[in-house]
Amino acid sequence: MSMTPELDRVLRAAGEAADDAIDLAETALALGASDMPDLVLDPYRAHLARIAEDVAARAAALAGPDAQSADPARREAGITRARAQALADVIAGDFGYDGDRVTYDDMANANLVRVIDRKRGLPVALGLIYIHAGRANGWAVSGVNFPGHFLVRLNGMVQGGPPPVMIDPFSGGQVLDEDEVVGLLARVRGLDEDSDGSPSQADLDQALAPVTARAVLLRLQNNIYTRALQARDTARAHAILARMTAIAPRDASLWLERGRLDGELGNLMSARQAFARAAELALADGRSHIVREARAASDSLRMRLH
Repeated sequence: MSMTPELDRVLRAAGEAADDAIDLAETALALGASDMPDLVLDPYRAHLARIAEDVAARAAALAGPDAQSADPARREAGITRARAQALADVIAGDFGYDGDRVTYDDMANANLVRVIDRKRGLPVALGLIYIHAGRANGWAVSGVNFPGHFLVRLNGMVQGGPPPVMIDPFSGGQVLDEDEVVGLLARVRGLDEDSDGSPSQADLDQALAPVTARAVLLRLQNNIYTRALQARDTARAHAILARMTAIAPRDASLWLERGRLDGELGNLMSARQAFARAAELALADGRSHIVREARAASDSLRMRLH
């Protein structure tokens, strides 16, 4: 089933926008509705708006004496703690959002529309709701580069203030302290925390680095893409990859993957076009290994065409 022109417009607008200008929730709703073109999205928009309003009110109510302190660092820490608690209280508590531990691999868990319907989802889909609610209120909130388990980072508004608060949306919005973050990183990497193989500070800094809205959307879609490939549903995988290249049209690695998949499906001319686009983008970015792979794959296709 094809997308409506309006949904296609939303995805392409995201692709043309700067990373910081992408409407994260609207784009995620469009991605989720792509297989349901008759779906009316207004109730979902209203639901997300209600969450953001309730989070703002709860944060104001939770702001204790520290949030009014004359000491800037103490005040900043108090405000940030109240905001993190408000996100968890409203999203997980009042609205009942939580991680799906029973049917984790269900692709509905990576579709924001279905996540709103079911109140269950993958860490990245749930995290997107936390990010939207925070940003709608002007808070400095983002996803992070954590491998295997998406976390949300809530920063204070003062440069050089208290460290950011790390939130686990899959576990009811739990705020993780440093030891818990280190332990989680060790587990997802298969390391023993007590051994010399435990995460280094550089590993931790990299895992907790903020990522762009585009990266969050791609991570969301990649969950569906990889599951489609595992199920050998190449038609589904192709549709998802087309959406990924729509929202990230300058990502050479995605075009390289799209060329490979087109080739498997026998869409040889489309595959050659995708490889050409991958090589063009990679050349501009100085990613020589992708240039070589794309050109070699294109040359191989040329032999099949003749």
